[in-house]
Amino acid sequence: MTQHALPEHSVRFIAKPSAAIDKFAQSLPQLLPVSFEFDYTDDLQEAIIAQLTACSGHYGYHNDGKAESGPRLNIVVVDDSSMEELLNVGRHGVLSLMCGWSNQDAINAFEAGISAYYSLEASAEVRGKQLAKLVKQYQVRVEALKWRLASEQLIRQRACSQSRLLSELTRQKTRYASPDHHIALRCGADWEYVHWQSIRYVEAAGDYMCVHTQEETLVVRSTLTELAQRLPEDAFTRVNRSIIVNTFYVKRLVQLNARANYVELRDGSRLKISRRLMPHCHRSLAAVIGNPA
Repeated sequence: MTQHALPEHSVRFIAKPSAAIDKFAQSLPQLLPVSFEFDYTDDLQEAIIAQLTACSGHYGYHNDGKAESGPRLNIVVVDDSSMEELLNVGRHGVLSLMCGWSNQDAINAFEAGISAYYSLEASAEVRGKQLAKLVKQYQVRVEALKWRLASEQLIRQRACSQSRLLSELTRQKTRYASPDHHIALRCGADWEYVHWQSIRYVEAAGDYMCVHTQEETLVVRSTLTELAQRLPEDAFTRVNRSIIVNTFYVKRLVQLNARANYVELRDGSRLKISRRLMPHCHRSLAAVIGNPA
């Protein structure tokens, strides 16, 4: 087992030994942005079942008879020789990573529903980004599991329904808590934890939303209205039926003629403003950009 000073938000991996897995594990100290623990096992299926048990809220016990303090989630790492063991047990509820050498390995991982793919032959920069994204997925799942287990305990203690508990907690948060700067976005089968200030604009695309951040574009199953309600009202403004924009990234308003008006962002990209919303955009962006061009 390889272990690196484990604070609360460290990442845990478990895998069956192989050449590909060894190469992956050796790259972690240089590329992983957080501390981690890496365990090897000869019985991957047993480890996966234990992971599913942890996700269901059943804890183990220490030698002193006390229950473990919280969930110990692992990222199950597989390659082409051990992927079948994961599929035999069931990948649902398990955060998994496929290590591979080729495009075919990536296709196999995608078709099997593996959570993420790690290219052993990619550059250090690409592999670092792959790991950073995986860490975000892991941290979101850990926090979600902690929340679920804590809420189940509160439901038992207060002898109330889940809906009543959530309603009470929401009122308490609204009254006392500072604003939450992060939102969880459902992207396919995974969750992305995004700081709202990194979102440049959100664009409707049929039944999905394209959330354009400083780093990437996330495709989210949501409506524009629902997503807008989760973002700070004073930081985002609607420019047309399909787009809301973060005013922080607005450089200026561009008026080409009476029918062609645009919001120009700091990176030079332009978003068309509908004629109906032009007065609204002037009012909401006046303090940010001053006079339009």
